[in-house]
Amino acid sequence: MMTKIALILLLLVAAIAATLWKGFAFLKHYRLITGTPTSKIRSAHQGYVEISAHILENEDGPLIAPLSGRQCVWYQYSVARLKSSGKTKTWHIEDSGRSTAWFQVNDGTDTGLIDPTGATIRTQNSRTWYGDTPHPNGSAAAPSGFKLTTFLTQDIGGSRYRYQESLLFSHEKVYALGQFQSVGGGRHLPPLEQISGEVIREWKQSYTELLARFDTDNNQKLDMQEWTNVQNAAHQEAIKRRTEMAATPTMHVLSCPSEKEHPYLISTFDEEKLATRYGWYALGALSLFIGEGYFFFQLILS
Repeated sequence: MMTKIALILLLLVAAIAATLWKGFAFLKHYRLITGTPTSKIRSAHQGYVEISAHILENEDGPLIAPLSGRQCVWYQYSVARLKSSGKTKTWHIEDSGRSTAWFQVNDGTDTGLIDPTGATIRTQNSRTWYGDTPHPNGSAAAPSGFKLTTFLTQDIGGSRYRYQESLLFSHEKVYALGQFQSVGGGRHLPPLEQISGEVIREWKQSYTELLARFDTDNNQKLDMQEWTNVQNAAHQEAIKRRTEMAATPTMHVLSCPSEKEHPYLISTFDEEKLATRYGWYALGALSLFIGEGYFFFQLILS
């Protein structure tokens, strides 16, 4: 009996710690969303920023959602199978995935790229539907949500599948919070000496061609003057490459922050709704923490 109580207490401690950690995470999300000012893409500082913009059509064409076949710029999906063990029925994920292709956004000042890798994406375009095959097979038109009649008829005498899919579409307005960086347009150009060294290292990889170009006396080696000619030629090539770098257009990119404590969020919900959601999540975690703590002390005192 004491061993059973000790095990329950141990599990409660773990649950309390997890709830407390999650609650603080939700609270931090809420405070960052409400406390970070919205930046314009053209003038945003380099670092952790908040932007609000409309998704543009992908220049390489749309993505195709694996389950519904709908055109989109980002998708996440899962296929789960209902399995029975006695009287217990549980869903087991058999297939899942999400796209990693970057997509463009514009806020009226400039265009930027968003890398969805590592982001928590909350979209209003989320659907759940059911079927009898591992793939919807044209059931994309099935209504989302739960219907008792559908559940009962599909559950009789066989396996059931649950399909879930979340999508982002072009022209939607998105709120995003992440690491902002502008590259190109003459920014962060390496010094000429560094580029010259890279050019010489490239040329040395094909030493035969290097000799054919600069070994003027054909003695199969580079003397002092010939090596000086190599360095001068590399310097001219470095000037050319640096000029080309400076002429590249500016590209603005939003990606996952390197600091783990900073969340990376993308959402079709506006800032106020998203903040409200995280506020309620934090309150829910607090309520659960109080309940777990009460149960913990009741066990100790009993």
